Parts: sequence; structure tokens; C-alpha cells
Amino acid sequence: MSDQTTRPYGRRFAAAAMAGGGVLYGVANAFYWLMFPDQVSETAANVDVAASGLGAWRIETILFALTHLLLLPAMAGLIVAVGRRKRLGATIGGAFAVPALYFSTIHLWHYNAFFGALAGGGVKTEAVRPVVDALEKDALVVASFAVWILGWMVGLLVLAFAAWRAGLVSLWVPLVLAGGQVLDFVSSDVAPKLVVSALMTAGLIGLALGIRPRRVASAAATV
Repeated sequence: MSDQTTRPYGRRFAAAAMAGGGVLYGVANAFYWLMFPDQVSETAANVDVAASGLGAWRIETILFALTHLLLLPAMAGLIVAVGRRKRLGATIGGAFAVPALYFSTIHLWHYNAFFGALAGGGVKTEAVRPVVDALEKDALVVASFAVWILGWMVGLLVLAFAAWRAGLVSLWVPLVLAGGQVLDFVSSDVAPKLVVSALMTAGLIGLALGIRPRRVASAAATV
């Protein structure tokens, strides 16, 4: 079986993963803010937040875990597709986005599963505060958090704009993703967070449409 025949299947998988990850990203983010709308004053207080709706907390954790599992191969497919025409943009974007998704997965289980387990065991904020304070002062924890936040924002936007310059997507795709990322960074209320969910879902689906194999290319490969 030649590379011309197998390549479209990889792009279809990446496109499906990107679209699925985009939908799950929007659902998970909206679900979290609808179920837990009150902003906590300190990280340790997430124990009490999780205890207030432990089932919802664990559902949200699973949704984000599935999102990350889909976005990792989706980003790989996007990097390959962009790299054929804009190698520099693909390299820079991938160097930021891939480590960011890796550390976001670590953060997910450190943060969500950690507080969910403590809440399920009946641990209160006062008891967990010294542990959380120590973690937040640890250089490796702070660095991994920075790689996740900055890497995801920078990497995704570099890849999205590179995909536009490569002719894979229309300009609205990177602009919508940029709007979603910025709004997510500056907002903390439920309404704008729901807008973030809609923007990120639309942008990631737009990227999925850009990396899927074209019918003409598939027909040519078959011939």
C-alpha cells in the first residue's frame, strides 16, 4: 500500500480528532462554569467546590481528559498539514502546543482528580491548604503551569494563523480562536465563559475542516 493511499486516512483521523476535541472542549468548559459558577478565592477552596457537586466535578474531569486525548493527535495532524507549506510556523506552533497539551494533562489530574479525591474523602480546605500552598510555591509546578497556559495560547494561535497563510483555512478561523483565547484569559463570569466555549468549538472545527483531505486530492491518490 503506497503512501499516497494511506496518507488521507491519517488526515481524516486528525480532522475527526480536532472536531471531536473542539466539541468536547466547548462542552467541558461550559459544563464546568454552569455547574460551578462561583469563582474561588484560593486554590485550596476547590476541595469544598468539588464536594458541593462531586459527581459533576468528576464528569467534568473525564470530559477534559477526553478532550486532551483527542487534541494531541489532532495537533500532530495540524502540524504535519501546515508544515508542508509553512514549515517555520508549524515548527514554532508545534514546539509550544505539544508540550502545552502534555502539561495540561498532568495539570488536569493533579488539579481535578486531586481535589476530587480529597473531596470524596471528606477533606476540608483548612486541612489541604498547607499542601496546596507548598505545591504553588514549587518551581516545577509553576513552570509546568506556565508551559500549559502560555504554550497552548501561543502554539494554537501560531498554528492557526500558519494554517491560514498556508491556504488551509479562512481568516475567520484564527481570529475566532484568538478571540476565544483572549476572552478566556480576561473573563471569570459564566456568560463570557460560555462565549469562550462557542468560539473555541467553532475555531477548532474550522481547523478540522482545513486539515481534512480534499475530495480532489483523494480522487487523485486513488487514480
